[in-house]
Amino acid sequence: MSGFSLFAQVSRGDPFRSPDVIWGTAGLALALLAGALLVYLADRWRKKSSSQVVDSSRELTDFRRMFERGEITAEEYAKLRDRVALRVKAPVPVPATDAMPLSQQAIPNTVPVNPNSLPGPDQPTPPPDAGKPANPSSPA
Repeated sequence: MSGFSLFAQVSRGDPFRSPDVIWGTAGLALALLAGALLVYLADRWRKKSSSQVVDSSRELTDFRRMFERGEITAEEYAKLRDRVALRVKAPVPVPATDAMPLSQQAIPNTVPVNPNSLPGPDQPTPPPDAGKPANPSSPA
């Protein structure tokens, strides 16, 4: 019987009137509401960005039908089509490094290699400092 007495709670009144339970429940409710608000805003943003492409294609379809029914002329249809195309095609941002002219870009220092000067399979590999000019600052 003594083992069950460990799980028994001492009755000190209604636990739902305890400030710890009330504040904990309120905090949990606020966290759930904030999460639901974030999910709602993310979903709304996602639908708005994807609906622009759908709206443009729907607009083009409507303009084409109006042209086929004779409600608008070919010139009006071309103008409307171009206006929708300009709205859909957003300019692609160019990174700053690509916008620099080639004359101002750093070009790696490359030395042309003569294929005849490369060692063959039966020739030893020259040391790394072979062929370099002597240090001009050192006294000779």
